[in-house]
Amino acid sequence: MKLLSTLTLLFGAVASIASAASIPNSQYILQLQQPLTDNNALLGPSDGIENCGDDSDVFHIKSVELTPNPPKRGQPLNIRVRGTLDEAIDAGAYADAIVKLGIIKLVDTRLNLCDETAKIDHPCPIEKGPVDIEHTVDIPNEIPPGRYTILIDATNFDDAHLACIKATFQV
Repeated sequence: MKLLSTLTLLFGAVASIASAASIPNSQYILQLQQPLTDNNALLGPSDGIENCGDDSDVFHIKSVELTPNPPKRGQPLNIRVRGTLDEAIDAGAYADAIVKLGIIKLVDTRLNLCDETAKIDHPCPIEKGPVDIEHTVDIPNEIPPGRYTILIDATNFDDAHLACIKATFQV
């Protein structure tokens, strides 16, 4: 399912992150300030990306960038996530992912994080330190229009909480 692929690649970006590089002003960027605070609603009044993790997370998200924002049916979606890992991500890391269209749950699954990051050329182990991942996925014309919510909550191989991201947008 293409929607699951989009979700998977979004988390792959989250899991593999690093800082650096300049970002063109024409792209919409979500910047998180350290330390993170509760309810970081970051992209706009009704749509957005929220860091649902906390300061003790292994992955400290610096920014999430979606182009175009919001995602458009039939167009490529470029996802860029940057941040810092306090420890390496290795085999056994996973992400619980939920995708809803309105109140209807479309996906509720546990993803093997190393399998997913390998699909975007970032195999495990992903070393600690700065991370900068960018990946493009195609959003199919066939996905139904509506308000989508994606929740990704990740845990490392040692049961340490990696990160949590909640994205809400209209397609």
